[in-house]
Amino acid sequence: MKQVILAIDGGGSYTRCLAVTRNGDVVGAGEGGPSNHLLVGAVTVKASFGHAIRAALSQAGLEAADVACLSAGLAGVDHDGAGSGEMEVVLSGFAVENVAVNGDMVVAHVGALACEPGVVALAGTGSSILGIAGDGRRAKVGGWGPIFGDEGSANGIAQDCLRAAARCFDGRGGETALLEGLTKILGLSDFSESVERIYLGRMETREIAALCRRAYEIAANGDETAIGIFRRAGEQLAVGVEAALRRLGMADIPSKVSYQGSVLESCTIVRERFSERLGEECPKASIMPPRFKPVIGAFLIGCQAVGWSVDGVALEKLENVVTAHE
Repeated sequence: MKQVILAIDGGGSYTRCLAVTRNGDVVGAGEGGPSNHLLVGAVTVKASFGHAIRAALSQAGLEAADVACLSAGLAGVDHDGAGSGEMEVVLSGFAVENVAVNGDMVVAHVGALACEPGVVALAGTGSSILGIAGDGRRAKVGGWGPIFGDEGSANGIAQDCLRAAARCFDGRGGETALLEGLTKILGLSDFSESVERIYLGRMETREIAALCRRAYEIAANGDETAIGIFRRAGEQLAVGVEAALRRLGMADIPSKVSYQGSVLESCTIVRERFSERLGEECPKASIMPPRFKPVIGAFLIGCQAVGWSVDGVALEKLENVVTAHE
């Protein structure tokens, strides 16, 4: 008898897998490294999946044959399924019979709005916006990756902070505590060494994105340059949401907007400017905190795939468990 759904949330920094029963009980959990196949190699992707899946099954005392569906939401897979085929092949290699692969923005949307229509801003290591109308039409904004932009993401913010620190160091910009703060967190004695640390050290996108957390502490302590960068990130994300609403014909009607990811969930400065801008440009949009985490969105998609019905009580219980272990 199939006992669990393996719900996977895989991104540019980590991969998370939960073994969840139809009653919403988490019986196993595991984590691995990055699994965005556009940013890291195939060996790394497979190893990340392997660590997360094997740990979840081991903790649950189950085998692949006990899995009703492996449902994954992955960075590197687009909202329309582009890129899913390659990942389905990799995940099928773990001997699970039923595999469902969607983009990370799709599971984030399903989780945040609990399967309802609206627009969700996803801002973690990278960023993207996904709108889904009541008739199923979809509009994606952003999600172009680190070279094209990643506006409002941890990576985008960190790069803006590094630029501000460089300008300060050169005397081209105003004084900012970002210069000292980033020098320290990079483990350098002088900011001039950052070029070698980042370029020759080949810092990965997720490593650069990790600088965002320290930069936010600097902003929260009142540094005007850092505050401006984080406010701009909130505005950039709001502009993306506005574009999605317009493309779906939802900008002038009551619509639901939510968000997922560390930037909007943890950075009050970003979230406040995000809300202010949307209130100014799309006053009929209702902004609400995410209903469920992305990994629960993956679970819900898995439930749909195998015909499991899950009540609200089970989902609330699952959300509490997921939140408690973050």
